[in-house]
Amino acid sequence: MRERDFGHTGIRVSEIGVGLWSLATDWWAPNVNAEEILKKAYELGITFYDTGDIYGEGKAEELLVKVLGNKRDNIVILTKIGYDFYNKKGRKIEQNFNIDYLEFAIKESLKRLNTDYVDILMLHNPKMNVIRNKEIFDFMQGLKKDGIVRAIGVALGPTLGWGEEGLEAIKMGYEGLEHIYNMIEQYPGKEFLKYRIGNVVRVPHASDALIEDKWPIGENKNLHRSLKNIKWIEEAVNNSKGMLEFAKSKGMKLSQLAIKFVLANPNVSTVVPNITTIKELEEFVKTEELEDLTEEDMSFISSYYEKYYKKLNDESIEETKIYK
Repeated sequence: MRERDFGHTGIRVSEIGVGLWSLATDWWAPNVNAEEILKKAYELGITFYDTGDIYGEGKAEELLVKVLGNKRDNIVILTKIGYDFYNKKGRKIEQNFNIDYLEFAIKESLKRLNTDYVDILMLHNPKMNVIRNKEIFDFMQGLKKDGIVRAIGVALGPTLGWGEEGLEAIKMGYEGLEHIYNMIEQYPGKEFLKYRIGNVVRVPHASDALIEDKWPIGENKNLHRSLKNIKWIEEAVNNSKGMLEFAKSKGMKLSQLAIKFVLANPNVSTVVPNITTIKELEEFVKTEELEDLTEEDMSFISSYYEKYYKKLNDESIEETKIYK
């Protein structure tokens, strides 16, 4: 497994990582064999594990330490704070970026992870006022100075179009961003990738539209992709049939081409696909053995984007407005 720099932090991460959100919750698939997937991922050379305190309300962090706790010195842990699930109002979980709460949240995460430091700590889906808040930034920097974290960043979401927020986070001095970037939804991620920061890319398969083994994709209210309009997903699948043929001509699956595309950008530190089975894990890791995309390949994908994907990308950005 090849490794890349996480910006200028001195942290090295495997260029394919594992996101605990798809292992500790049932939002991506039911009955996931999480422990076996984590064991296999480590065997295959994956060193980057992306979690958050909200995933399973602490269960994801506990799962990680249960399986890989004795490998602490060999893995890189990213976790996120900002959702106060300790004080739920009914079933509603609200964000809380008060310094006292953030201090409490990181202490709780460290307990669950059974460690005295986190490699990368990110604010989870903050709005612009939080990103611009110098007191919060200074608090995060203070955690670095105290050796509690090695790098700080911002995880953008829950959807795609947080371009201004991402650029503001970079301007403030946050060392890493987690964001969506894929062949269909290239913006605003492409703007962030102009910067040599730690870029953690999620959703490389565009809500499963770039995984041909899942076609046709039906509506399922229990899965996370139900947050995406099913009509958008259906159009994305239909518009990807030509890209599937291109992938075949390159001797790979569309799902592998999707990962190759993300990793073709040298400023991507790591890509974190949703993984729910050993088969998916092995298929994605096998991407490492395939030939890298050429400039000609990237030119084809760029032209294809303009013709078949740009409208879908614009729609994804537009849908974020309801969260602002």
